Amino acid sequence: MKRYYILLLALISLSTPLFAAGSNDIDPDTARAYQAYLLTFIWPSYASSEQITYQKVKDPSALPQYPVDNTNTADNSSKGADIEPLYVPFDDFKNKIAPHAPVLINERWILIFDKRGDVIHESFHSDANTNGYPELTGTISVRYAHYLETDIKYHHYLFTPLPETTSPEGTSNDSTDLQSSNQDSSGQASDQPLGPMPTQVLNVELKNKTASKKLNYLDHPIIGTLLYFEPMKLDDAIQQRDLDRLKSQSSDTTGTDTTTGTDTTTGTNSATGTNSTTSTP
Repeated sequence: MKRYYILLLALISLSTPLFAAGSNDIDPDTARAYQAYLLTFIWPSYASSEQITYQKVKDPSALPQYPVDNTNTADNSSKGADIEPLYVPFDDFKNKIAPHAPVLINERWILIFDKRGDVIHESFHSDANTNGYPELTGTISVRYAHYLETDIKYHHYLFTPLPETTSPEGTSNDSTDLQSSNQDSSGQASDQPLGPMPTQVLNVELKNKTASKKLNYLDHPIIGTLLYFEPMKLDDAIQQRDLDRLKSQSSDTTGTDTTTGTDTTTGTNSATGTNSTTSTP
């Protein structure tokens, strides 16, 4: 029992200066905090008659790959390190949408703006992946102004399986043969990938302005998006953000993939992308 008390004291001693360091540079008179929720799903092909053209991926091997983690779900509900049990409002939407359309993203972030004009950037990718490649990747930028101004960039990939190889006897090779065919005569691994590769991509940009506590639906023939911002008390947001960072650091030490980062800048985000759509509720 004694070791648990020692562990608890160690955690308190480590977290206290961390919380303090995270709040020293924030002006409570001008700062605002929100919990942001993003849910993204893919409409089935029969749901839209509009023709959407995907572009060819020039170099699939240059795309990031992630380890397949079956324990990492996309619901992002409370995982035991929250200040209090957090209810993710999009979980109900996900349960209703999932039987009809694949839900690829169900994320939440703590956003703390020091003053008006600040911009926070987050990145995300779907957990469902093929050969280590996510089906959907993207970024979201949120600017704190009179409204919360968002700029979401999606990259949705289509995959092409490798051509089936045949043996001299005319029979199809199994996965073992495929792995051996991925080596050249000297035994070195060749550039041929094992498994399907992303060969086509749809780049979509969705812009939106909204007040907090309003549910936003951003329409697109292929990608459906729900967006919501919940105001938070500044002290609670700082502590929750720092707890999330502790969880992220813990995941890094155990080898778990952590790809979502936060970047805060001042000014207007002027980045543009392909297939730009502006949606204002």
